[in-house]
Amino acid sequence: MVLFLTSLLRTHYYDESGARVPVALGNENEILANIKKRLKRINRLVVVANDQYDSADNAEKLSAVRESLRLSGMEFKEAVMLDVRNKSAAKEIISGADLIILTGGKCVCQAEFFREIGLKDILTGYNGIVIGVSAGTMNLCKTVANFPEEKSDLNDERWFDGMGFVSETIVPHYDGKTNNYQFACEDFDVAKYYILPMSKERELVGLPNDSYIIIDHNGHKQYRGDVYIIADGKSKRLN
Repeated sequence: MVLFLTSLLRTHYYDESGARVPVALGNENEILANIKKRLKRINRLVVVANDQYDSADNAEKLSAVRESLRLSGMEFKEAVMLDVRNKSAAKEIISGADLIILTGGKCVCQAEFFREIGLKDILTGYNGIVIGVSAGTMNLCKTVANFPEEKSDLNDERWFDGMGFVSETIVPHYDGKTNNYQFACEDFDVAKYYILPMSKERELVGLPNDSYIIIDHNGHKQYRGDVYIIADGKSKRLN
């Protein structure tokens, strides 16, 4: 299995009505080139949902991602959204995938879905590419540092076990140069009140929006773009 750990995968933008408009992937820090280099076949794309029950949004997301990849020169013969509608066939669906994308969204919600379908066991021995996006990246880690992004998240657990494919605990959307969480939160300062204090309990890895980490089949890691260590309330560039 080859892992791409990302904060963002720029597959679309939102128009004035809020609809997703697919766009070709950019090549920030050569992400598109690196995906194409490692992608052996373009038969089946599998996108794993964050909220398994939001079937309408999941269908729109799958359509946008598939079209974005087509515009980027990767036209998959088949594209499947894994959610509540087909989760009983999760093992069969994933085992035939060439590219798997673990979507972003609510980390706790997604972790529950992953545990329900036994995704950790299914991915063990998988030989294709897995791209984690934001929450998807976090849930690939051995330990998840879960911080709130809005008031409804305040009672969520702060630490829990992830799938364990990544030894580091990754914080997406984090700019270590400015100690700033890159998604604005109107209710509170996410970095000041959660991420930095949490780094006093456990060392974290901050991944800005256009940076990513590749972990190849042999375990070799590449840090593409700026990546930061966050420890004891401070951050420093790792690479």
